[in-house]
Amino acid sequence: MKKLLISSLFASSLLISGCSTNHALLNFKKDNTRNSNALQFTKKNDIKINNEPKVQFFASYLNKINRDFKNSNEEFIIGVYLINSKTQDFLKEGFTLTLNGTNLLSKVELDGKSEEIKALPIKNPWGKYYKVKFEKQEEGSLILKLEKPTFGQTQLNFQK
Repeated sequence: MKKLLISSLFASSLLISGCSTNHALLNFKKDNTRNSNALQFTKKNDIKINNEPKVQFFASYLNKINRDFKNSNEEFIIGVYLINSKTQDFLKEGFTLTLNGTNLLSKVELDGKSEEIKALPIKNPWGKYYKVKFEKQEEGSLILKLEKPTFGQTQLNFQK
């Protein structure tokens, strides 16, 4: 009797858990191709010192995510998490951000609870998010580079 009870509880728990929602796809609407583009044009990389991550850097290339996004600039939403830093402002901490060697035109900090951030496929609740703009680049490869002489660098590669 005890074995029958245990096996029926086990079978019912498998049945119930099999009907649960797939959390990996929770933020994606079935008819929304923008989210699949966001996943395709979002990249992440770290700066590591002695094999230990010191900076987490991720970016979404807005010009590719939204096909209707026609702009004279290259725009990204970036997230930067500076591990063991109180300010979390990468520019105040001495980092530079370049796109194919060109300097940043503008940087606007985004609220972590904004709709733009909620739509991102990669998030870090401790990092800061910014919408950044660069001059329009020629066709081809885009190299978004975050660097600081004492830390090193990381880069994310995108195709136009």
